[in-house]
Amino acid sequence: MLIPEAGVHQTSERYFFTPSSLARELFYYPTRCGHYFCNHLYSFNYRSEIALQGDHNRNIMLFAIQDGAMELELSSEPVLAASGQLVLFDCREPYHYTASDGLEFTWLLFNGLNAQEFYARILQSRGGRHVFSPPAYPEILEMMDEFLTGCASGERPSEAGCSQMLHRLLCLLLVDGSASPRENSRMAQAIRYMNRHLFEPIGVQAVAREVNLSPSHFSRQFKGYTGYSPYEYIVLRRIDKAKQLLASTQMSVKEIAYHIGYNSEENFIHSFQKNVGISPGLFRKYPI
Repeated sequence: MLIPEAGVHQTSERYFFTPSSLARELFYYPTRCGHYFCNHLYSFNYRSEIALQGDHNRNIMLFAIQDGAMELELSSEPVLAASGQLVLFDCREPYHYTASDGLEFTWLLFNGLNAQEFYARILQSRGGRHVFSPPAYPEILEMMDEFLTGCASGERPSEAGCSQMLHRLLCLLLVDGSASPRENSRMAQAIRYMNRHLFEPIGVQAVAREVNLSPSHFSRQFKGYTGYSPYEYIVLRRIDKAKQLLASTQMSVKEIAYHIGYNSEENFIHSFQKNVGISPGLFRKYPI
């Protein structure tokens, strides 16, 4: 396949997607993907001739490094990506990357729906790092390969299928879905413990102690496993119970507040309003 980019070996592949108006409105969609073998002559940045054409610089880029290394400058920050790592960046921000000899990487340019918001949350969950090594790397690489093999065979997925794959990929980038069995067991144990003591005074320290982890390490693992903090889990499950009681009992708002573990009616009302968007009284009238 002829790819007229300096430093890209001609055994490399590159394919293009043109999303329909429906996909642009409702789906996640790829716009380009490729599998490159490069040497040190390969260099690309947001001012490159290719990048300035069409919508390239309005998308999100994902690299999976399979061999060799790549030097990048993303939003003026230098970073290095090596084999087994992923690189994620927004092409609307300044970027520049160069290859080492022997670089092999798969890449996917995509957009759609709330992809930009997803990207921002992923970056936040990764501590602002654009380069990381998630446990789900093998599954993510396999999904990227599916796009490539589908294009190569002329049997690429439907737009709905592409959207489903991209959503799964984004979820894996946000939440580490490939934790070890031991970690999964500990987090499941922590959730059972929280559910048993949900309406009692309970803190992160007590839950962490139950699963033999430090509070900080437990909080990181729990967020990687579920996507939110232990505190948020407790609050949301208490709100779920409050909804059930508001809709099915005659208990007063104050009684419900103390029943589910709040130390005051005011705190409960504030928490309910913040998480549900309406007051407990209005929810009781319209339990939707």
